[in-house]
Amino acid sequence: MKNKQERTRFIQEAKRRLMKQRLLSALLYGISIVLVVANRGAYWPFAVLVVALVLIARLHSQEVNRDMALTEHRNMKRIIQVQYVIDYCFIVLVGLFLPVVLNLGLPFFTSIGIYLVLAVALLMTDSILERRGKKLDPEHPTKKELRTYPKTWKKLKT
Repeated sequence: MKNKQERTRFIQEAKRRLMKQRLLSALLYGISIVLVVANRGAYWPFAVLVVALVLIARLHSQEVNRDMALTEHRNMKRIIQVQYVIDYCFIVLVGLFLPVVLNLGLPFFTSIGIYLVLAVALLMTDSILERRGKKLDPEHPTKKELRTYPKTWKKLKT
């Protein structure tokens, strides 16, 4: 198995290779949200939204498989899966807040309250899982370590 530094480099290089796909899926997601908000009565923007969410889910699936291959601990693999599901749910929560409020006609402050409760719950769960994962496999890089690692468009040196 690789040590933490090798795993970090491996994950960062893999993320660099997926950068175009990530940007395109994020752009499609943003455009689909604008379309949903701009065309409240139409259903076709939701098809674009579903396509964007499927693309994002596909990328998350690739990243889950990559990260799970770096650890031998079965419980750590499960934590990695759940963390990516939480990340995906957070993407959906943030992106769909405005369309849901506008299209369903829910009271604004009630919507904000529900949104904040869900966001805090997702963030707390992710934080708890991050701490558990650090205990299970200390050699697996945490999200904070991956964020603070120097990012570049150029190939990372090994």
